[in-house]
Amino acid sequence: MKKRTLLAGAIGIAGGLGYLLWKGKPSDRPNQTTGNGKGNGVDLSSRSGQAAEDARIDKRAASMNRFAVETETDGPEVLDERGTDQAGAAEILRNVRDEAFEGSDEKLALALGRPIEEIEGWTNGAGAIDGDVLLKARGLANLRGIHLE
Repeated sequence: MKKRTLLAGAIGIAGGLGYLLWKGKPSDRPNQTTGNGKGNGVDLSSRSGQAAEDARIDKRAASMNRFAVETETDGPEVLDERGTDQAGAAEILRNVRDEAFEGSDEKLALALGRPIEEIEGWTNGAGAIDGDVLLKARGLANLRGIHLE
């Protein structure tokens, strides 16, 4: 059984090395052009045809984006589907910390998997809270029976 495994591994490694060696030499591959414009079986018109196809695809992609919605707004950044902004998220973190973790930033940091300095900054209003942290804080509040809002 071990011999078969070793043999299969050796064959796999040899195949991978063979592929890498073959991939590295474009002049040895059939029907490919090299970087100097000299081909080995393919005329250069297929290259210009590919460039035209690429340009057509780029133009189509650009036209599809003309109806894109602007994501930047002048208002506060909304972090979740409930419309919570940074101030609301900081308030939720403070409530979870005070009610579920005896007011300890260290315990909240451990529960959220974040550094203590980050938690202190967030609860003091000095950092940008992301949606993941807000989701985790809501989950902790739910598990601990804390009513937020």
